Amino acid sequence: MTRQAWTVQGEDSGRADVSALIRDYFAELTIRYFHRPTDDAEIDLTLAEYPATGLGVFLVLRADGVAAGHLGVYPTGELTRFFVHPDHRRGGGGRALLAAAEDWARSQHLRRLFLDTRHDLVEARAFYASAGFTEIAPPTASPGKFQDHWFEKVL
Repeated sequence: MTRQAWTVQGEDSGRADVSALIRDYFAELTIRYFHRPTDDAEIDLTLAEYPATGLGVFLVLRADGVAAGHLGVYPTGELTRFFVHPDHRRGGGGRALLAAAEDWARSQHLRRLFLDTRHDLVEARAFYASAGFTEIAPPTASPGKFQDHWFEKVL
């Protein structure tokens, strides 16, 4: 893969190219988790059921100006919707997004970043470990439907 000129900045998730990327994210999750294709109607339902409201920042990764990934950070330091489009993976974009999230968290005087992920997202779990996150115990006795692993990184 050719090295991309990555940029990361906070953007509105409603921009057309960013919205399309979010839809790609949910399509990939559905395909991977349920082992079947999805469609626009199902993605619409998923977006309605799992809105990303109350974020402190929504970061967008761009490769030479093209929307290539995204990552939301809640004011608590919780990460959500971490995604790099398959056409842009393995080129450092995920690390660029994470570095921007860490910078934002430090600017907010947060002491850690944390997240939950699913058992089927093996590559994500390996990425978090390689980026200095530690797997931690579940913060609740009754985890959500798609919560199988929890990670944190002390800043």
